[in-house]
Amino acid sequence: MSSRSRVTLADVSRESGFSPATVSMILSGRADVSFSAETIRKVRETADGLGYVAVSRKRPTLFDRRTVLIVCPNVLNPYYATLVQSIQQAAADRDCDTLVYTTYRDADNEVRILNAVAGSDLAGVIFTMMPQSTGLVERVDRLVPVVVIGDRNTSLNVDTVEMNNHSAGVIIARYLIGLGHRHVAYVSTTLNEGNSARVRRLEGVRDTFRDECPEGSVLVKSRGVTPKEERDNISIEHAVGFDLTRACLSDRRITAFVAVNDMVAYGVLDAILAAGRRVPEDYSVCGFDNVFPSRLLPLGLTTVEHHIEDKGRNAFDILHAKLSGEASGLNITRVEFRHHLIVRDSTGVPRKE
Repeated sequence: MSSRSRVTLADVSRESGFSPATVSMILSGRADVSFSAETIRKVRETADGLGYVAVSRKRPTLFDRRTVLIVCPNVLNPYYATLVQSIQQAAADRDCDTLVYTTYRDADNEVRILNAVAGSDLAGVIFTMMPQSTGLVERVDRLVPVVVIGDRNTSLNVDTVEMNNHSAGVIIARYLIGLGHRHVAYVSTTLNEGNSARVRRLEGVRDTFRDECPEGSVLVKSRGVTPKEERDNISIEHAVGFDLTRACLSDRRITAFVAVNDMVAYGVLDAILAAGRRVPEDYSVCGFDNVFPSRLLPLGLTTVEHHIEDKGRNAFDILHAKLSGEASGLNITRVEFRHHLIVRDSTGVPRKE
């Protein structure tokens, strides 16, 4: 082979005896596939011996060692928008750039971006939600530092900034029971293992009613939302809250609604008001997150404070500590933020029939 010819993947494949697909996956650093140590060693030694240089390394890219990737399900919900901007603020203070990638909770989108990360020169990755591909995230973390903001989950072996969502559900349930509410509805978008924070909030509400108000009940109303719906319908959370609440208003036992987040709670509020009912005189409404619109008048939303800005900045600080060598790559950092209930005008004592 001429010394002036560029070495290709086909050359490495022919010389090493492995298929072009195997050679490509090993040399690109794909994290979702596995090969024996001997296979990886032989392919890399062959590539080095032939002088193979990946074409992508020669192209200018924003994926560089000063760039942090922020992964989030969407940017419409003020919770995620606030997280993203707080991370960007912290990054700017350290002269780092950021990129934002939205998955719309599509597992394939998540795998796609994680594979791109594994073969890149990115400084690090921050997930603003619990990832669905936890095993892949842990493998990527060995190549590129990862920090996850999400529900408390000690089984995920990467750095995490956590919130105990079960406890958040307990706080709301105890507050409503203390006001005298005995029958509540829990209104949510998709409830499954891939959305653990939502499930944990529900479990907190249910467990508290079972233990402290056994004569009460928790009616669960949820609707599955596909990634396509989340991407194409910018008002999907409001719509779910609105539609599910209308279906509950015929049950006269219910005196309070607990929405899985503030965006769904806005739909709950609108459905109640559209039916000619009053808040909080006829129904109390609670949410989670305390996003900015929840404090607006004339009707502020009772909700759980999740310290969104602090979580975003802290996640970047954890990542930067590893990038700068201030923290050991051998240790896992777990930070848990304490939450509290913010009581506003959307809650009160139950109506008297």
